[in-house]
Amino acid sequence: MTDRLVERTVRAFSDDLASDRPVPGGGSAAAYAGAMGAALAAMVGRISARKDESEQLRAFVDEMDNLRADFLRLVDDDSAAYARVAEAMKLPRKTDEEKSARTERMQAALLAAARVPLDIAKTSRRLLDACERGTATATPATVSDIGVGALMGEAALRGAALNVMINLASVKDAAQVKSLSEDLDRALEGTDEQRKRIMDFVESRIAR
Repeated sequence: MTDRLVERTVRAFSDDLASDRPVPGGGSAAAYAGAMGAALAAMVGRISARKDESEQLRAFVDEMDNLRADFLRLVDDDSAAYARVAEAMKLPRKTDEEKSARTERMQAALLAAARVPLDIAKTSRRLLDACERGTATATPATVSDIGVGALMGEAALRGAALNVMINLASVKDAAQVKSLSEDLDRALEGTDEQRKRIMDFVESRIAR
C-alpha cells in the first residue's frame, strides 16, 4: 500500500483488512473505531450547540475533533509500526551475527508496535471520559449516538489493549514490559463500570 489508509474509501479499507497481508490489522481497526466514536460525539456536540452556544459545548466539539484527528493518525501509525515487525521477521538468520542483528531489530520493532496501540488505548479512554460528560448535554434525539460513540470508544480501547499485550508477549526487556503494562492497566481501570453508567443513562432516555 503506497497511500495512507485513512485516505482510502471505507470499502477499500475493509478490503485491506480482509486480505492475507499482516497489515492493516486489529490495531488500525481499533483506531478507526475510535475515530468513528469521536466523530459521533462531535456530531452530538454540534447538534446540541444549535440551541446552546456555550463555551463548554464549543470546547467539547473541539476536543472531539482533536481526538478524531489523533485516532486517524494512529490508524496509519499502527500499520507502519507492525510493518516494521514484519520486515524484521524476514531478516536472514544463518550466522550468529545475522541472528543477533535480527533479534535486536525485532525487539525494537515489537516495542514500537506495542507503544502505538497503547497510545490508541489512552486516546480511547479520553474518548470514553468525554462521552460520559457528553451525555449531560446530548439532545433526546442524539442520546443514542453518544451511546454508540462510547461503545466504539470501548471497542477501540479493548482492541488496542489486545494488540499491546500480544506485542509485549515477545518483548524481552522486563522493565519495559512492566512499564507499558502498568500504563495499559491505568487506561483500562474502571471501564466496565464506566460503560454501565453510560449505557444505563442512555437506555433510560430511550426506553420504550
